[in-house]
Amino acid sequence: MIWYFLLSLHFIVEIVGVLSHFVFLKLVVFQGIMDIWCRISLGMISISMIVMLTSYFLETSVCLSIGTVFEDAQCAELPIKVILLCVHRYAEAFSIASQLFFTIERVLSIQYSRIHSSIYFKIFFVTGIVSVNAFGLSYMVTNVLFGWGGMFWLVTFQLFVIANFPLMYYAKRISNTKYNADVTTYSLKRKHNLYNSYEIARSFLFSTGIYMVAQLACFFLLWAFVAGLIFEGDHALFPKLFFMISLIWHANLTAFPWIVMLIHRSQRERIYRVWVQMFPNTKTSSKILGMNGKELVTTATQHDYFSQLNKSWK
Repeated sequence: MIWYFLLSLHFIVEIVGVLSHFVFLKLVVFQGIMDIWCRISLGMISISMIVMLTSYFLETSVCLSIGTVFEDAQCAELPIKVILLCVHRYAEAFSIASQLFFTIERVLSIQYSRIHSSIYFKIFFVTGIVSVNAFGLSYMVTNVLFGWGGMFWLVTFQLFVIANFPLMYYAKRISNTKYNADVTTYSLKRKHNLYNSYEIARSFLFSTGIYMVAQLACFFLLWAFVAGLIFEGDHALFPKLFFMISLIWHANLTAFPWIVMLIHRSQRERIYRVWVQMFPNTKTSSKILGMNGKELVTTATQHDYFSQLNKSWK
């Protein structure tokens, strides 16, 4: 009975996850708030997670159609299951590589203000997209079609996720340092871009941290199974363990867009405005926020307003 409850929970998590990423695409990626390079990178991450959730939902449905909840040997032999597994494995590797690529792109964009106009940056960006796709295809071919390299890929994924956290922390620090420089150092446009970069790095730092914890938890469960601490290491019961690990992993994918949106202050305000439109009774008094996210006092004159704005930069 518990497995059917977990199966229902799986379906709920995957449906909510797909809908959550569509909200993320609508409110973040398809809005012109951030530069085009950042939006493309975010879109790559979100779409790959949608593919992961959708493909696993369909995989489970295929197994369920022949009377099994788990991905056992009988289900694994179905041609449609193999195709869906290839799609899922490709999207899994693509997602992890895209997050590292996004972090590197953010560090470069924050550190060098005019890098986007450089031909070298465009070459780097195109090369990065090609490399991310090659990484996904390599994992799909070696792991699914040839059935080898499992341990190599497991360790590689761990290294990618762990390496992403300090890089994102560095992006947060340099954007904050540059933003807090004297107001005469940068133009207003540059200040605004630095504020957005700081908010993106701050929100992704939290999501990357949670992502890393979830990845390490799944890694620990696998090693505990190998050591015989879970299901006594019985390989016949491995599909049940993988079923539980997948639930943890997909819950993480579902939470990912909301962590980013709710920690990012501008996006949080955007979500609040959408919420107020849906539920007018929850409306509260509006605030004027400075570019550092702090509330400004509403004043009667333009001079007073810009004085407050200048103070918020310091």
